[in-house]
This record gives sequence, C-alpha cells and structure tokens, in this order.
Amino acid sequence: MLVALSLVLCVPWSCPALAQSAIHITFDGFEIGKPPPGWGSRNGNPRDVYAVQEEGGKKFLHADARGTAVQIGFENKWSLEEHPFLEWQWRALILPDKGDEMKKATNDSVLGLYVVFGRQPFIKAVKYVWSTTLPIGLSLESPFSSRTRMIVLESGDALLGKWVSERRDVLADYRRLFGGDPPLVRGIAFLTDADNTASRASGDYGDIDILK
Repeated sequence: MLVALSLVLCVPWSCPALAQSAIHITFDGFEIGKPPPGWGSRNGNPRDVYAVQEEGGKKFLHADARGTAVQIGFENKWSLEEHPFLEWQWRALILPDKGDEMKKATNDSVLGLYVVFGRQPFIKAVKYVWSTTLPIGLSLESPFSSRTRMIVLESGDALLGKWVSERRDVLADYRRLFGGDPPLVRGIAFLTDADNTASRASGDYGDIDILK
C-alpha cells in the first residue's frame, strides 16, 4: 500500500476557488474505458487498474487491481476550516483475499480514499478504507508510515455490489488522528490494491462533494 500520491496534476474543473460553498468532483465528460485524463498516478500505469465506466446513466471510476497497487489522484487544494465535510459513494465488488490493513503482508483494500496534506517530504494523509476483515470504526496507523492514518468505514462482503454513501468531517478526523490543525489540503487520491495479498480487488468510486 502506498502512503500518499507524491505528484498529482490539476485539471480545470477540479480547481475551483476556495471561497465556493461546495466543490463537486464528477466523472461526467470523461471517456468511457480510460482513466481520467490529466490525473497523476504512482507505482504503475493507471490504465492497468482504473477506467471510467457508465451504468444507468451514471459515470464512475472503476478499479480492478490484480496483484497490483497503482494509486491515482489529482490536486485540489482547499481549506478544511472552510470546507470540512467530504461526501462520496463507493461500491465494493471483489475483496482482496484476507486483506488486513494492520499488517504489511496483507495491507490491501478493495477501496481506499486518501485526503492528502502538505508537500514532500512532509506529506500526511487521512485514508478511508473498505476493509476485508477489520471492524468498522477502527482507526489505525499505516504499517508503512506514521504519516498515513486510516479509518475503516466499511468491512466485509455484506454490502458487496451495492453503492454505499459516506460522509466524513475530515477536519475532526485529522485533529483526532494527528492532533492540531491541518495544513491546506493538497488533493485526493484513490487506491484499490491487491499486491500484498497477491490476489484481486475490484470496486467503484462515485462523485465527490466537498462541503461547508
């Protein structure tokens, strides 16, 4: 599992003024079957894992990782003091075999959404995960880096194949996990990975709203 996206790119629709009441990030307008253009990636080619798909008139980012851990994301700077809430939908399809984010050897998640702060070499991240085995509500430090703190929002296969809505107060989560106030958010990244378990993980990411 990766710590945080080290280089992400900014595309026009994802860089609104910080004073806006809400920031809406959508996959509409992107070509089906390909990753979103202009997004950055780490540890591989995003085409091997990510592609925009459409179902029932809804576009979303589909991820299918087969023994890989490619991270994808984009720069979207905002202040958590002004926009602390994050809302999104995601859907788990295939869970990585015996995935357990507490251990390096099994640290794979079917769905992972990072909120990234700061710049190298001082990047921090809050990562929200759908775990295969860990209990919902668990907070933990990444076994790879103390600069990434994780919160398990969903777990197991009870909701497999269903869209699930999430809402988080990222400012409150950062203060609880790291202490103190966060720097400006640098961007958002996704990671569906199955490299450590040498298995397969597949899921979908829907639109994201950043709210006051």
